Amino acid sequence: MKTAPMQDFYGTFLIAEPGETVADINIDQVTQLIKERGTVIFKDFKASKEDFDAVTDRVSPDYMNYKGGGYVRKEVGDKTDGKALLSTRYDHGREKQMTFGLPLHGEMYYIDHRPVCLWFLCVKPADKDGETTACDGAEVYNRLPQKWKDLLNEKRLVFKRNYKDGEWQLIYQTQDKAEAAAFATENGLVVEFDDAGTMHTKYFVSAANPTRWGGHKAYINNLLTVHMQMQMGRGDTSTVWLEDDSPIPVEMMADIEAVQNSLIYPMPCAAGDFVLMDNTRAMHGRRAFEDTEREVYLRMVRSVPF
Repeated sequence: MKTAPMQDFYGTFLIAEPGETVADINIDQVTQLIKERGTVIFKDFKASKEDFDAVTDRVSPDYMNYKGGGYVRKEVGDKTDGKALLSTRYDHGREKQMTFGLPLHGEMYYIDHRPVCLWFLCVKPADKDGETTACDGAEVYNRLPQKWKDLLNEKRLVFKRNYKDGEWQLIYQTQDKAEAAAFATENGLVVEFDDAGTMHTKYFVSAANPTRWGGHKAYINNLLTVHMQMQMGRGDTSTVWLEDDSPIPVEMMADIEAVQNSLIYPMPCAAGDFVLMDNTRAMHGRRAFEDTEREVYLRMVRSVPF
């Protein structure tokens, strides 16, 4: 199989030669690439779900579900086999998935319970657009104006979330307040229930942190996704501020988006292509699309042995 760089400093394609399958993938090579390059795109393997299960198990079978996540995602396949696999469609009882674009973000950077690596499997690409996007958070941090680095090193972000009775049960996958509160508290959140049964949480986290591999410092967080939600009228559910409760500077967000836009990489994926990402370094997002049959699966890895 062949390799090719996504960008000079980040990401690698691993491309199947004729006749090669996922069984031919050298996992030692993959682990070295993810440590050095942050993202690996596997092209032309034409992987089935069973192929995908097999290759992800070879890297690490320690998968995690989406408990405590910011949305309600649909689980795919057997929920009892320990191989949590999620559709990136949000499951809120909608008949059709939402098709808006998503800004770059790290996965679950509003809770301690977050994956170290992410797998994406393209089941059906959108007829047009809809690419999953990727970006090197280490290079974003390198290119940020120094005044914003200083601010983000001085002040953490605080994510505030409010889930009404009937909502927090879906997010925390329990009907028990004490169990939901215990899980949230164990994962770094400050928790309070009001008399109406609404669950209020706060989570303080730095916007830039050391990566697991490579000795980088990466800008990786959920700032822009939550800010987008606020702009879409979901500010009663999810908001983000600096830790002193001051608003995020508009000029800083504009500079962050400009840097990200100069680095963003729309990953070309056909059905059966898949991706491995370092969730301590690589941010991901999604281009807007119209084809509501687009289907991408997400598998989150809690830990790896390397």
